[in-house]
Amino acid sequence: MKILQLTTHLNIGGIANYVVSLAKTLEARGVSCLVASAGGDLETELAKSGIAHRRLNIRTKSELSPKVAISTIQLVKILRAEKVDLIHAHTRVSQVVASLASCLTGVPYVTTCHGHFKTRMRKIFDTWGAKVIAISDAVKAHLEQDLGVKPERIGLIYSGVDAGRFARAYSKAEIDNIKKSLGLSGVTVIGTIGRLSPVKGQRYLIDAMQHINAARPDVTALIIGNGPEAEALKALAISLGVDSAVRFIDSTVDTHKLLSIMDVFVFPSIMEGLGIALLEALAAGRACVASNIGGISDIITDGSDGLLVEVGDSEALAKAVLRLLQDDALRAKFGENGRKLVKERFSLDAWGERVAELYGRVLGCRVKGEGR
Repeated sequence: MKILQLTTHLNIGGIANYVVSLAKTLEARGVSCLVASAGGDLETELAKSGIAHRRLNIRTKSELSPKVAISTIQLVKILRAEKVDLIHAHTRVSQVVASLASCLTGVPYVTTCHGHFKTRMRKIFDTWGAKVIAISDAVKAHLEQDLGVKPERIGLIYSGVDAGRFARAYSKAEIDNIKKSLGLSGVTVIGTIGRLSPVKGQRYLIDAMQHINAARPDVTALIIGNGPEAEALKALAISLGVDSAVRFIDSTVDTHKLLSIMDVFVFPSIMEGLGIALLEALAAGRACVASNIGGISDIITDGSDGLLVEVGDSEALAKAVLRLLQDDALRAKFGENGRKLVKERFSLDAWGERVAELYGRVLGCRVKGEGR
């Protein structure tokens, strides 16, 4: 069985990370994968694992772009040349391309819904494929209630995280060296990781820094990621007078190193399908404060493995962060519970097995994975 993972691009971000991790996980189970996209930062990660990548002229946010037709023609050629059995599409545009290519070739396709979609167009044009994977209970409810997808077409499959990659604890000396390299020696670090876009809510963390620094002037917030909101967020930090306490760092594959220097991880999204960055922070044993919204509340139980605050409430966010900073025992408890949570509910092995089984149902065969 050969699966083509289709996405718009491979620049660092939630969907690209999902695609690369899924391809690697499936390959380890004996399911052959190749990836097609416009390319990006994570191509090298695929190459390291020996997974083929095919470039398409698909980088656009519009389903009506001429690039949709161009990339469909390119994809049809790839499907035929590579003898692909199934397409797995991951973004709005790639789902449209998969639908068109499937009609032209007869190759079936499935999709993953990574978050929330505007409902009007998706109700008119059904491009969800034979099956659609919902990455959280909140996304499943969105598909059923807002988009009218029948429950039998939906597979609820939580994303997996390589817990082993984040298991190693950095020594104090290593943490001190990392902080020194970033000019953060002697500083208490909190932070967030994610694309700089309005839905990720980084502006609420910046706003919260006014309250946090009033009580703890030694705290610096790292905002890690790239995106269209970068300049607006930097301007906000300056206007609030907290720019000296907020550091912006470009996206990186090596998130573990930056997570290791954080005492608290903050995830202030206003909308979230699941949150791979949050899962990575939990796997790394970070105490987390996050918005009580969507897929986030499917992961964290307030007071057990993290603290949840209402969306957009910067003052509540600040209070939660300060509570954790002053309570070493609570931070340790949340860190341990978070690691355990990821191992039990969000393992790569369980994720790969369930996705492979879904493929098998679509293709009418039973998939026996390897590397169990």
